[in-house]
Amino acid sequence: MSTTSKPRIVLYSSDPCPWSHRTRIALKAAGAEHEIFEIHLPVKPEWYPKVNPAGKSISNLSIKNLKVPALSYGAPIDSDVSDPPAGTFILAESALIVHFVASLFPQIDYKDLVVRAKASFVQLQFENLVAPHWGKLQRSGGHVEDFDALVQGLKTWSLSLPEEILGTEYGVTDTLLAPFVTRLFIMSEADIGAWAPGTGPKLISAISGPEYANLHRLAKKLRDWNAVKETVNQEALMQRFSTLFKKAWEENYAGKTDVKVVS
Repeated sequence: MSTTSKPRIVLYSSDPCPWSHRTRIALKAAGAEHEIFEIHLPVKPEWYPKVNPAGKSISNLSIKNLKVPALSYGAPIDSDVSDPPAGTFILAESALIVHFVASLFPQIDYKDLVVRAKASFVQLQFENLVAPHWGKLQRSGGHVEDFDALVQGLKTWSLSLPEEILGTEYGVTDTLLAPFVTRLFIMSEADIGAWAPGTGPKLISAISGPEYANLHRLAKKLRDWNAVKETVNQEALMQRFSTLFKKAWEENYAGKTDVKVVS
């Protein structure tokens, strides 16, 4: 009796990276056998372009600008992870990897195709309404205009969330959103950002009204998901970013009077 081995999956990931976290969630949710090779972002290994297709298609892209994650599929079990042989399928970009995992393991997406479509629009709206303002607020000094834009974006997004994605079923959209939605709440509650002290809790207070109820329901759903909790070291993550953002605030923004920050 012959047996067919499953194609080897190797994920090149970095634990602090939310885009990498997406792919770890997908593989965990799928119950997929896989290996994870941790990439240290400040000093990536010299061989990394071999496992990141961008390194082969963009000639002037330096190794320091090559992103994580990347995934190899189908390499021989005894091959070196740093040098996948010819014929190995290699994929970069977190959303593409998540969708590829979902094509291998369809059970990680919503069963109903209409719900999938609604959920995909939810993820697109997050990218438009929330992500840019959250990134600027947390990383660029906590300016009032970024705070206000984020609060309004979260309100609009919350009011648009369909009931179908707020229940107990998880899908690809949950996988794509989870690292970002959970970090928005976790970092704000812990006041972790390159902003004036107290900005994070003020954000949580600002989004506490009834119009944000669906946002809080989705955030709780994602924070309670084992596939999320078991694929990140939250304590190490918070410690890392607390140090980085505090330093950024003190060196670049504290005491400046040319812009209005949340106070």
